Amino acid sequence: MKLVILLFLFFIYFGKSQELKVSHITEIAKHEFAELDHVMVSKLGFERIKDVEDINQKVYSSDSDDAEKLVVITVIKHPKNCSNVLSIVNRSADSVAKLKEELPTQGYQYIGKKKMSEEILVSQFRKENMMVSVTDHVTEIGAYQILLTCR
Repeated sequence: MKLVILLFLFFIYFGKSQELKVSHITEIAKHEFAELDHVMVSKLGFERIKDVEDINQKVYSSDSDDAEKLVVITVIKHPKNCSNVLSIVNRSADSVAKLKEELPTQGYQYIGKKKMSEEILVSQFRKENMMVSVTDHVTEIGAYQILLTCR
């Protein structure tokens, strides 16, 4: 019985997590672009999708067969090295709601809503020079979109 408990605790502690947290997106944004695979693949358990990339971007997927759990993260190298730009597509309303709730607890200040187009309204959060915009509703691609940029 002790062995089962130890194995369970081991997998909880060392298991790869694909639930996206604010600390993850901040780490990804600030991480050295050339070394992103260490964080995304080794630490967070995402799969790299090389056939849709170009020289200044990397694409990662949670590789889930369940569309509700699928997360796709595109990391774009910022030319001025302020941070990487992140474009995240996530279909899970629960996951996006948790992320929006977590942002203020991690120092991001809610600054209001912004209309990006006729159909897209985003909630915006700022921390120092980082801006996170999260769509309030599923977009026409069938998922929520999250954008982290450096100002």
